[in-house]
Amino acid sequence: MLFARTVLLVTASVAFGIAASLPIAHAQQATSLTVTYANGKFQLSALHAPANTPLALTVKNLDAKSMEFESASLRVETVIDAKSEGVIKLRPLKPGKYDFYDDFGGKAEGTLTVQ
Repeated sequence: MLFARTVLLVTASVAFGIAASLPIAHAQQATSLTVTYANGKFQLSALHAPANTPLALTVKNLDAKSMEFESASLRVETVIDAKSEGVIKLRPLKPGKYDFYDDFGGKAEGTLTVQ
């Protein structure tokens, strides 16, 4: 019994030593994008981003009323209050086109192209 505990302790110590010497995996840095909403429209309505990279999308609402940034393909639905901004964190995306729009006003539209 004592031998089994000793073997287990030595094995655990060796495993811990190996794990401690391995490099630590860092979280992948997010790509920052900004889109501005003014006068009921998106400024820079055509955004571009690299594929397979997390994204941090800042939405700046310069209008005097709230807007709702929505996208079924991005799986996002976020209200941005008047004269404020919000940051939407997006998962790494596959190449393609992802449409977004203002669900409150209905006229503002844009596209995120991921390559």
